[in-house]
Amino acid sequence: MTVNVVAERDTIPDSAPEGSATVEDAMSVAAPPEVEVEVEVEVEPAYPYLKRGVDPRELRAQGNTREVGDIRLKRPELVASVTEHGLNPMVSIVNVAPDPVDGALRVLVGFHRTAAAIAVKELENPELLIDVLVHAPGTTRDVLVAQGIENIHREGYTQAEEAGLYQQLSLSGMGEAEIAQTLTRKIERVQAGLAVASNPRTRAASEALPGTDLLTMAQLAEFDGDEQAHQTLLEVLTRDPRNFEWTLGQLRRERAQRATLAEEVARFTGLGYAIVESTSGLPEDCASLDELCTGEDATALDPTGHGDCPGRAVAVWVDRDLEVEVTHFCAEFTRHGHHTIASVKIAQVQERLRADGVPVVDPDTDGVAYLDELLAAEHAERALTATEHAGCPGHAACVEHEYDRPEPDIHYVCTDYTAHGHVLRTARTARPEPDSAFKAGERKRAEENNKRWRDAKTDRRAWLRKYFAERTSPKLKAKDITLPARVHHWLGLADVLAGDYLSDAAPLHRYACTLLTLGESKDHRRELHPITVQLRRKDTTEPRAILIRLALVVGACEQHWDLGYTDKSADASWRRPSEDTRFYFALLDALGYPLSHIEQLVNNPELDHDKWPHLVPADIGDAPAA
Repeated sequence: MTVNVVAERDTIPDSAPEGSATVEDAMSVAAPPEVEVEVEVEVEPAYPYLKRGVDPRELRAQGNTREVGDIRLKRPELVASVTEHGLNPMVSIVNVAPDPVDGALRVLVGFHRTAAAIAVKELENPELLIDVLVHAPGTTRDVLVAQGIENIHREGYTQAEEAGLYQQLSLSGMGEAEIAQTLTRKIERVQAGLAVASNPRTRAASEALPGTDLLTMAQLAEFDGDEQAHQTLLEVLTRDPRNFEWTLGQLRRERAQRATLAEEVARFTGLGYAIVESTSGLPEDCASLDELCTGEDATALDPTGHGDCPGRAVAVWVDRDLEVEVTHFCAEFTRHGHHTIASVKIAQVQERLRADGVPVVDPDTDGVAYLDELLAAEHAERALTATEHAGCPGHAACVEHEYDRPEPDIHYVCTDYTAHGHVLRTARTARPEPDSAFKAGERKRAEENNKRWRDAKTDRRAWLRKYFAERTSPKLKAKDITLPARVHHWLGLADVLAGDYLSDAAPLHRYACTLLTLGESKDHRRELHPITVQLRRKDTTEPRAILIRLALVVGACEQHWDLGYTDKSADASWRRPSEDTRFYFALLDALGYPLSHIEQLVNNPELDHDKWPHLVPADIGDAPAA
């Protein structure tokens, strides 16, 4: 670029005598003329600017995130367009950045266009030159935006690359809303991409599963800090993506459970309560308040009046619905003046017996036998009664209190039946009793597994709601109602193998109506039942009718678990399942429901052996590995 500069030049006249004048004198008598001088000054252009007439072969095209390959095979229409029209900068332009090392222009955006221009110059048009848009040295925000706009719409651009772009733009100072507006993307997608890019485990998973959408991956990122949960979700995404949302909901509920539990534990700890971690295997001097009384009578202690007791303690549990259950205990209750209700009631009964002249004995004493085991004589047809035995010198009683019974039981006995001429009804056989270790192990297993059973019910019902909601939408066409293979076989088996549950649920089939979102029946007339009405509609297709039948079976079985005792009784649920229960969980497995560990025990009880060694018979547990 040429710039005109006016300069001053110092001169001394040639005729000035030697030593007669100084330079200053000379300058004072002869004014210097103005001289116009041309000086070349390099002025840096304003970026970005258009550089015309560039040989496409001189552009550096390395560093693209994918290989262009043979452009003539991949984009023949682009090659034909460049051959005919060149590269029109008003339509499509190659974006470049000057390289600070060797001055070459490095392609930032337009790799396919560059490859097409090179191909055309080598064959169709050796004179071809193109215009390029030069950006400032280094990667600027504008360049990232230009790259992003091109790459987001190109074939093969991965979700991980998109997330990386959002992160780069964010690091350059752009906010979420600005990124979304500039790239014309929904802000939820930008937020999802930023979440994926900023979490190492999820970023790696996105690269491993390039077809999984960013919004899904962002949900996975929620658990980036929980290695086990993250791995669980990743496995579901890999092998059974249909159940990802359900598994995610399950893990969210578990996380909320832990947070609520921690809050409650902290609250009670702050109030001075000890925390009971497990209610099984408690010390003998620790009991729940509903088992304790003051001793004056058998009224259970009230937790509100026990808050000042030094032995105050609680066991806290939070279920999947975030309902908090608190059981109050007293540690070292005898020291604090409390008594068990059972001991008070037993003492009261024993006192009455002694007042009536009946001795109270220990049933384990040698020679003692229960009257219902004895005959008055060898050929007697029935066992002795307390009234018949009252005159016997060995007449006595023992008092026992089972934890699940409201009042103590009185068992009349004979203290020495052989001496008093009585005969055993049948020969006594040794009945092996489980040892104390087995009983303790089963109590702890029942406590933990019953909680898991309740949680599994909440999770299972969330899955069932989603399963039927996806298949009962009015907009869904009959051909799109997908059901498992051999579903008719399962529905036929239900009448035989789940007949008890179906009978109990009839005629209202309350939970089936819930699954079908029909509302419960408000009329006892069966012809007006919502399911009857649905099946009699002319537009109810065969696939939808089969789905309704499936809801009837599933709903009947699920309705059984609304009975209160099934949540707290191991023997009524997972430990000794009925035939109906075994059928139901096999059906759920066939439907694609991912059974939890506790639900798998119904048909495969040995799954618990690894965690609970007391279940393994000694001869098996001690046997060497094959």
